[in-house]
Amino acid sequence: MKDLSEGNIYKNFILFAIPLVGAGLFSQFYSVFDTVIAGKFLGENGLAAIGATAPFITFVSSPFWGYSVGFSVYVATLFGARNFKQLKSSLITNSIVVAATALLIGLLSVIFIDPLFALLKVDPVIKADARIYFIICILGHFLVVLPHFFVQVMSALGASSFPFFISLLAGVLNIAGNIVSVVIFDFGIVGIACATVFSGAVVAVCYLFKFRACLKELGVHKEKFRVNFEALRRSFHYALPNTLQQMAMYCAGMAMSPVVNGLGSSATAGYSVVQRIFDISAGFYQNSSKALVNYGAQCVGAGKIRLLKRGWRAGLLQGTLLALPVIAVCSIFARPVCALFFPSGFYGAALEYAVFFARFCLPLIYLNLLNNLYHARFRGMGAMKLNLATTAFASVVRVGAGALLAIPFGMYGVFYGMVLSWAAEVVLCVTVDRIRFNTDEKICRFLIRNGTLPEGFDARESKEIMK
Repeated sequence: MKDLSEGNIYKNFILFAIPLVGAGLFSQFYSVFDTVIAGKFLGENGLAAIGATAPFITFVSSPFWGYSVGFSVYVATLFGARNFKQLKSSLITNSIVVAATALLIGLLSVIFIDPLFALLKVDPVIKADARIYFIICILGHFLVVLPHFFVQVMSALGASSFPFFISLLAGVLNIAGNIVSVVIFDFGIVGIACATVFSGAVVAVCYLFKFRACLKELGVHKEKFRVNFEALRRSFHYALPNTLQQMAMYCAGMAMSPVVNGLGSSATAGYSVVQRIFDISAGFYQNSSKALVNYGAQCVGAGKIRLLKRGWRAGLLQGTLLALPVIAVCSIFARPVCALFFPSGFYGAALEYAVFFARFCLPLIYLNLLNNLYHARFRGMGAMKLNLATTAFASVVRVGAGALLAIPFGMYGVFYGMVLSWAAEVVLCVTVDRIRFNTDEKICRFLIRNGTLPEGFDARESKEIMK
């Protein structure tokens, strides 16, 4: 565990961010490996059985992703304030809430599996395999959700190396499980589902042992656990707006799906490649910005308001240095990069759509990088509602502009709408930041009104800090 506000900020940020970036990239790698195994050994029907329920599983996952990130800000604030007793009770209480909610969703999904499959229009040819895969994955979904929750908490405590090594372990277990169960023992679709759930279970147990060691180091491991409803309420204050923000982002993508699919199969295929290129490029600065989130929250918890601006500069420099080389490679070598996702010698509209995005739109992803950093800055100060408002605004712009521009420009109009949403959001974020947080005094006033400062930190003390 580490207080990111102490010592050389650039060194702290880079040492904190690199493992998170590596863990994110490795997670993407073994997700691709799952698909390769399914395609190579189970054929087209195996791939279809896995992908048939993927949109629903992503949908029920997104609220937990948002909740985990929001809750981690609260944990970082408590850690900065050295309020370790409340940190313990909040961690245990929220872990139970997350696991129980995910398990309940899994049970309800299995109970209503027939109407759900009808809604998703699952092909009868793959329905049997899709049913088995879905039941195993959704019932074990809480074992996949919990590790993500724990990763965010560990990041809030300033510990990013452990999540990196655990991500490596999860990847090795998942890949080995797929090879053993599918290639050697020929368990088919059941083997792929069980490998995913098993790796999640092992990782969750590892995190439980790690948190016990952390609580021991903080001196609260022997404190009797009691459900703290006030701490739970405070957790919701941070986590629920972030949950809604993630859902708003997901809804924008879902809303654009009919528009893209309506442009033909080539548009759908090209858009799939575009999403993969975007995810790889954005993964660098999205994981890097977690350093700024937790740095800001720890500073707020410790009352170190003056250090927030320094964190913004460090986050901007680090995000730029990490992301620009990847963006440049994908843009300059757009055609060979995009061709990697298609069969050898393939030429068609799908490839041209992907090349156009990588060559002309991807360089403008720097606008999205700035948005992500502003989100990290706002999130670290507990300004969750501002994040929700700016994201909702960008989602409306993306859907509205993309749908309208798709009429005259086709798939290229969808890309124009995406870029316009980045530009509109960065203008809004800069404006909000300049108005609300341009001075330490305004930041203090906001934190006091928002209730995100530690207990006992009142207006008089904030004035003393600002002198």
